Amino acid sequence: MKQKFLSIFIILSFIACLPTVSADLGSLADSTVISISLVNYDPNPAMAGNVVEARIGVENIGGMDINDLMLEVVPEYPFQLVSGETAAKSIGIIQGYTEGSNANIKIIKYRLMINKDTPAGSYELKVKYYQSGSTSAIQKSLSLDVKNRDSAEIIHIDTTSLVPGKQTAMKFTINNVGSAPLSDLTFYWENTDNIILPVGSDNTKHIKYIDIDQGQDVEYQVIADTNAAPGLYKLNLYLTYKDNINRTEKKISTIAGMYVGGGTDFDVAFSDNSNSMMSFTIANIGSTPANSVSVVLPQQRGWTISGSNSVIIGNLNKGDYTVASFKLQSSTSNQSTQNRGTRNLNNTQGRLMQGQTNGSSDAGFMQRQTNNSADTVLIQIAYTDTMGVRKFVDKEVKVASGSSGAGTASFQGRAASQQTSASTDYTYYLLGLIVVVGGFVLQRRYVSRKMLDPEFKIRDIFKSPKK
Repeated sequence: MKQKFLSIFIILSFIACLPTVSADLGSLADSTVISISLVNYDPNPAMAGNVVEARIGVENIGGMDINDLMLEVVPEYPFQLVSGETAAKSIGIIQGYTEGSNANIKIIKYRLMINKDTPAGSYELKVKYYQSGSTSAIQKSLSLDVKNRDSAEIIHIDTTSLVPGKQTAMKFTINNVGSAPLSDLTFYWENTDNIILPVGSDNTKHIKYIDIDQGQDVEYQVIADTNAAPGLYKLNLYLTYKDNINRTEKKISTIAGMYVGGGTDFDVAFSDNSNSMMSFTIANIGSTPANSVSVVLPQQRGWTISGSNSVIIGNLNKGDYTVASFKLQSSTSNQSTQNRGTRNLNNTQGRLMQGQTNGSSDAGFMQRQTNNSADTVLIQIAYTDTMGVRKFVDKEVKVASGSSGAGTASFQGRAASQQTSASTDYTYYLLGLIVVVGGFVLQRRYVSRKMLDPEFKIRDIFKSPKK
């Protein structure tokens, strides 16, 4: 019974409302009613710093047609019109609403640029519509979602070549070139040939956060195989991070070239002095070969070179050595030694008569002359490295130590010294012999005179005997 009363009440209430609905429908049929909506926009969500195309639907839900309708977008931050785009566009005539007809709907497109520094969020795009020539307009706001585009790139590697067997620091720089911060980044690299490997750590680095327009350095200690053939090797570079738009993991992979090879080093030692020729041993002590090697003696104080000052010795692989010879004399030490020897020969007798013995001081002087000007030779080694670059290495080599390893100047200095020493020794021997013979003669004379005259004194030995 109660249910019947409830059903009758609902029916009566509906009948009471029918006149009002009919009146509203009649009102729409006799008017123009414009509805503005955002049909869609591409991309969705819109990206900060990019262009978005917005499709705006204009619909006449009234029964009467409307003429000369205008739609105008009002660009405010973060939106601005793309160059060449007009804000106000003519829609023309929109017919009144007819069931089953689309003549009462118009779609208007706008291309808008979104400010690159726009934070992620929802933003209102304002539009207004009016009839052409009218001063009154109706404004409406349409909502668009804006996201930041994240993007990273491996922009720089500070090392382009590695010397085999030598530990080298390698730094990669990862830049955030997008309009959104980057977080939870993982970077790693690999060389599939296993010629270049990290030392002291693995090949993976983690980065927590990189802000917009900022970069982050990741450093490794790497070493190239000592037996690696010189050449260009490929590094595979990988970077993964979270995409803030769709919350998925994004991966970047690229490649870089790393050259293994380059320069080397040499060891130079004095080896021999024979027939006025000085010989030097040149060894490649580096880890790469040296091509077109030549040894040059540059002009330098204290040394005189007879003949060519350069020797071409060809290629030297790592661990190989060869010999280069030059006709080399110490000009300052040789002249000083000869002058010193002449003065010694001329003044030996005078020094003996004066009781002076300068042998040790002469030797010290000669040694100082040798050390100052005739014990070191500057040698320059020119070679072409494995990258085709011509390089120069300077070495200082001592040549005046020991009898077998002395240079020409030192040898001549010793000869002059030995000549002076020999002359001095002969003088001493002669003087000693005279003293001994004279003593023997005087002793015989004293004995014979004493036997003849018991009162004979030794002081009378030089007096003539009395007759």
